[in-house]
Amino acid sequence: MRTVGIIGRKLMLGVGLFLSMNTLIAQKSVSLGVDSNRIEIGDPLRFFLKIETAKNEAVQFPVFSGDTLAHFEIISKEKIDTTQLNGKQILSQYFTASVYDSGTYTIPSVPIVFNDDTAFSESFEITATAPIVDTSQPIKPIKAPLKVPYQLADFYLWIGLGLLFILAIVAFFLYRKYRKNTIVEIARPKPVEPAHVWALAELTKLNNEKLWQKEEHKKYYSRLSEIMRSYLEYRYDVLALESTTDEIKLLIADKGIGNSYQTKLIETLILADFAKFAKMTPLPDQNTRCMEDAKAFVQHTKLIEKSQPNTPTKK
Repeated sequence: MRTVGIIGRKLMLGVGLFLSMNTLIAQKSVSLGVDSNRIEIGDPLRFFLKIETAKNEAVQFPVFSGDTLAHFEIISKEKIDTTQLNGKQILSQYFTASVYDSGTYTIPSVPIVFNDDTAFSESFEITATAPIVDTSQPIKPIKAPLKVPYQLADFYLWIGLGLLFILAIVAFFLYRKYRKNTIVEIARPKPVEPAHVWALAELTKLNNEKLWQKEEHKKYYSRLSEIMRSYLEYRYDVLALESTTDEIKLLIADKGIGNSYQTKLIETLILADFAKFAKMTPLPDQNTRCMEDAKAFVQHTKLIEKSQPNTPTKK
């Protein structure tokens, strides 16, 4: 009798433990489903995951991937929603996925890990079919792309470039406004002796070098032109070295120089321009006459300083 009592108590204890385990498992449930088990390839399919468990029990949600959903591509996910009902917590999540190859796909069981247990959803199949094309109908034109409304992020690049452009303009005008305008005047050194003395000495030196006799016409006329232009600068304070022959003609027109001397100087400078830039070879008598005309011009236009009369000394 004692042995029978012990066995009875163990049996009752085992039945109670079994009922307790059933009650614990019954408190947890996992369901994974879809809106439809048949779609055309490329169509979005809405999945839902629902988990029921004890209140405040930790639940580890699965991370869905292509392998988890039999090559379905996740398009979007919604936030996990949690509600309380009859002492339980219900967690649900919706997400959209799609597949791009036709066939029948088996969505396997998804494990959900709890604090002290793991529950699995049931597996199911989804059939993806290719769209049916009616070959008897004419081919319709391709639909235009959908117009997606612009967002502020689409204009970040252009906004940044516009701001840089505006800043560059502002910086340029500020620089022009506040910069120090420093004018650097470059003064050409003038000879110590009077201008005509210097010019006649240089012309004599050039004549003695006999450049045109050595067929160095360009060098001869370049030097002759430089001497006469420098003399005009020293004598009349004009920018003759930077001026063209036509401009020099205007510069000396009001300097009181005789017309014949002006004409001969301009003819000399014109001939020098042809020899320098057009590679012209003047005749020997032209070379000699240009030198003589240059010296005559200097002699005619030289500055003569008037000597002041002596003041008688008072005794």
